[in-house]
Amino acid sequence: MKTTQPTTRQKLTEKQQSIYDFIERQITVLRVSPTVREIGDQFGIRSSNGVLCHLRALERKGWIKRDHYLSRGITLIPVITKHEVETCNGSCFKIGDTIVRCVGPEGQFVNLEIETSEQVSEVFEE
Repeated sequence: MKTTQPTTRQKLTEKQQSIYDFIERQITVLRVSPTVREIGDQFGIRSSNGVLCHLRALERKGWIKRDHYLSRGITLIPVITKHEVETCNGSCFKIGDTIVRCVGPEGQFVNLEIETSEQVSEVFEE
């Protein structure tokens, strides 16, 4: 299996990285994104416009996506990695928690190109 590097994103400033990490923690722990006010409170930014400047930068650099009509409308953009798998009929591999089985002509190899944010493990026989 050959894995290529994930698509590159623009680097973040230290402050932007801190805000991104906070958003990521909030989504992971609370299952909802923080509001502009909650981000401001966390980082001592009094102006909602100051927070919005950071959020616009994160969005422009490809780290988040915002729904401007929702107060909790921030979603993280996953890093996509490309995997090339050579496999044959009956072989399996895992993508995250999902097992994928190759179905095709007996004894013939196929090349699969998979783009995913999940980890792809080695090919195995079931």
